[in-house]
Amino acid sequence: MIMFDELLENQQYLETVKKIEKMHFITDGKWDWEHGLSHYKRVASYVKTILEQLQVDERTIELGMLAALLHDIGLVKGTKTDHAVESSKIFTQYLEDFTIAPQELEIMKQAILDHSKGKEIQSLIGLSLLLADKLDVGYQRVETSSIHDYINTEIAKIRKVYISITETELIVHYKVKGQFDISVLKSWPKAITISDKVSKYLNKKFIFLINGKEGNISDFIKEN
Repeated sequence: MIMFDELLENQQYLETVKKIEKMHFITDGKWDWEHGLSHYKRVASYVKTILEQLQVDERTIELGMLAALLHDIGLVKGTKTDHAVESSKIFTQYLEDFTIAPQELEIMKQAILDHSKGKEIQSLIGLSLLLADKLDVGYQRVETSSIHDYINTEIAKIRKVYISITETELIVHYKVKGQFDISVLKSWPKAITISDKVSKYLNKKFIFLINGKEGNISDFIKEN
């Protein structure tokens, strides 16, 4: 993953990320989740896992991981912009030293543009980025939050999220510490509804597990 490693050493990229890491992105008084380099790396790791399980080639995996590092870069424009749109506009400036074909850049652009809401899945890179972004939920996202409410207390119990894609199933498995109140995800339903949408796109059954036991997601799916 040469381009991935080189982007992580790109000073322009790192300076932009540092600016983003100094910001607070509070929405509706509830969310102040981490949106920095650690998040981008975790999303990239999920993208790699997803695409490997979908048995794509190494080039596709690396492009997906690059898109993961850049999917939130538009946050540098501030809190009042559509960060997915802004990211899709500026991400190429961090890739000028790499040889990436125009059609590949277009796939990455669409993936970044669609990563938040998932209205236009057009490639496996787009699918993997959309799903990976929603899998990154847990204590890492809230441990530096300025908001200490019930939602964040429950989210902090999520220690690890696993994704498994088989011939017939898409399985999302939360490993949590203690008892986890799944209803808190109603405040951020995309954690479940996007996984369900992706499973339908892949024509697979969606299974959601908490510490190995199937969670009740019927209300979320009805809302979707």
